[in-house]
Amino acid sequence: MEALFDKILYVVLTFWDYFRIVLDVVLVALLFYWGYLFISNTRALQLVKGLVAILIVAILSQLMRLDTLSWLITNITSYVVIAVIILFQPELRRLLTQFGQRNWFAGAIAADTFPLDEIVSAVVSMSEERVGSLIVIERNSSLKPYVESGVSINSQISEEFIRTVFFPNTPLHDGAIIIQNARIAAAACYLPLSDSRQLKKNHGARHRAALGIAEETDALVLVTSEETGGISIMVNSKLYSKLKITDLKNMILYFMNPKTAYEEKYSIK
Repeated sequence: MEALFDKILYVVLTFWDYFRIVLDVVLVALLFYWGYLFISNTRALQLVKGLVAILIVAILSQLMRLDTLSWLITNITSYVVIAVIILFQPELRRLLTQFGQRNWFAGAIAADTFPLDEIVSAVVSMSEERVGSLIVIERNSSLKPYVESGVSINSQISEEFIRTVFFPNTPLHDGAIIIQNARIAAAACYLPLSDSRQLKKNHGARHRAALGIAEETDALVLVTSEETGGISIMVNSKLYSKLKITDLKNMILYFMNPKTAYEEKYSIK
């Protein structure tokens, strides 16, 4: 009996050793993957490439016994870390903000409970009438701080209400509408402004605010231009401009439900 127990214990311990190794590798891989997702749309991606190149050079210098080069890399490493923190402070802040605000257990909003047609109809109508608008749809990252900066609404989503809010010279037409849990949570909300190079000279404060919130959070942002009537989408730090009306609904559906493969048809403009 004791021998059988020892065999079972040996099997369990052996299995645990293998499982522990696999678990360790999987967790590290996930950390690297999540980190890559967060920085893939920022300048920090180029930084990572540079650091990898420096690491490769450092390893080669050690293997080839290039003492002077090894000494130089070793001594400048600490200064590089400080420079990275200073130069890429905005990207690091956005990384930590998104990680902290992200709801890892949230799923996609069900299409049958979300009044997407009302939003699309409102955006199309405002585009045709050249009415400027800014609509932010919450996904995983909490938008509570930005909701609190505006006027609380807590209203059902309707084309008429959205168009009324953004009608020129109305009290709430400045700022953004924020949608949470398939309801309009607030209007006239203040958003952070982006200084991304994706923005052109003809992009005003509305587009800068839209891209700013798309950089700070994972929100889906819809914009209509009062100058051109153009429709733009900002999401995951990217700007998708000059969208066709026929593509608008499908593109929103993609970002509301990332299981589809629609994004590859679009390029940043």
